[in-house]
Amino acid sequence: MVDRIPRGKQPQSVQDGEDVFVRGTFRLASWSRQNLRSVLFAIGGVGILVIGTLYYVNFRASVQELAAADLANLRLAAADPETMISDLEAYVQRFAGSESADEARLILSRMYLDTDRALEAARVANEVATSRDKPVGFAAGILLAAAQEANEDSGAALATLQNLAQGARFPFQQRQAQASAARILVTLERLEEAVAIYSSIAEEAEKAEDLAEAGVYRLRLGELKGQLRQATS
Repeated sequence: MVDRIPRGKQPQSVQDGEDVFVRGTFRLASWSRQNLRSVLFAIGGVGILVIGTLYYVNFRASVQELAAADLANLRLAAADPETMISDLEAYVQRFAGSESADEARLILSRMYLDTDRALEAARVANEVATSRDKPVGFAAGILLAAAQEANEDSGAALATLQNLAQGARFPFQQRQAQASAARILVTLERLEEAVAIYSSIAEEAEKAEDLAEAGVYRLRLGELKGQLRQATS
């Protein structure tokens, strides 16, 4: 028959566990009293860190909101090209590091390109083109290639577009970069290479069920094949 444990009396293992807990609690209390200053500094440090993080996040959000509002105002401004360029340059300096600053760089690069300042357009576009996995980075890469082409450096433009196609996040971006490369190849009279690219991206667009895009490539492909026949006849 199993011995009963007298009522009100706990097993020895339970009592030992309680003793360990009590001793641990006393040790923690004693350590806290002896190291009160360190404990307070640690708590204060964590509090400062949390407050600082919250302040930084709120500050960045406020800057981004202000930057977006100012950029919207710049886009609506009916200014001459030189004034617009000057305003955009100042904007980029003021809001450097914000997402809106990269958008402003795209506009600035386009303005430089439209005013025959290809070297400056390439420089500004290149500052954004490193983030090619983002929409703004891809657009900057297209602008960089256009600036290089305008600067009569077709080789650099082709290299930029090939790299852009390889690193593009979406298939339609890859096709866009390849189509731009094919257009440059046509200007260099490398028609067979251009035909191969247009044929490939037309098939890819059809597989993606983008019939409008595929139709544009097929139309261009037919024109180039006609030019090839004339050149070989």
